[in-house]
Amino acid sequence: MKLSQETLRQEIKYKVFFKDIPLLYNWIYAYSLFQESYNPRIVNSLYFDTPNYDFASSNMSGESRRIKLRARWYAGIHDNFLDSFLSESQIFNFEVKRKLNSISDKLNIGEFTYNKKEDYFSRINSIENTLESICKTNSTLAAFNLLSTVFTNYEREYYELQSDNKIRLTIDKNISYCDSKILSDPLLVSKNHVIVELKFNPESRKKVNLLMKQFPFRQVRSSKFLTTLSQIKRVSY
Repeated sequence: MKLSQETLRQEIKYKVFFKDIPLLYNWIYAYSLFQESYNPRIVNSLYFDTPNYDFASSNMSGESRRIKLRARWYAGIHDNFLDSFLSESQIFNFEVKRKLNSISDKLNIGEFTYNKKEDYFSRINSIENTLESICKTNSTLAAFNLLSTVFTNYEREYYELQSDNKIRLTIDKNISYCDSKILSDPLLVSKNHVIVELKFNPESRKKVNLLMKQFPFRQVRSSKFLTTLSQIKRVSY
């Protein structure tokens, strides 16, 4: 598996508990010289896996080559999850996130809008059928029998380093989930914390190490895909 140089990146994740959030924002604005780059928005994803959860297994075991596959769409902070999912004008981005050891890339393999009114399960079927068509033309994905598994839903804040906008930081709040096979509103899973992600090109690793030397939180391993799958009892994570 050869990663795309255009979207090559490394990610470091941190869990910050609610009581420490003032310390986090103080570091962002007073010490690190990050600035807000976009308005906050809701990030929604529908994840896919094989019937045997091969993608989840490879990610949990830390295999050197692993992938995640999702349909992603965005919404306003106050938009209802199901309303945005069923919207006639909603744009869905089909993405493959590939990882080779600690380095990853993200490929957009298709963008679709479903211009007709559908109920919940019809929309799920429409997305699965679209993905199946995409996979038939992709040599990496063609061999997989893929099914929808779980939704994730969260509010994301965006920041970038003032001196280098390729070094980016996001804060994910109110991380929620629901089983794609059951019509329901998302349930909160991040009940006492937010997730901070630092994203950068591997060539900037030395600069990032220096920048994060005074960051007051410890790095963690965190996967929304695996965390939410574990909540619906599909995997143990």
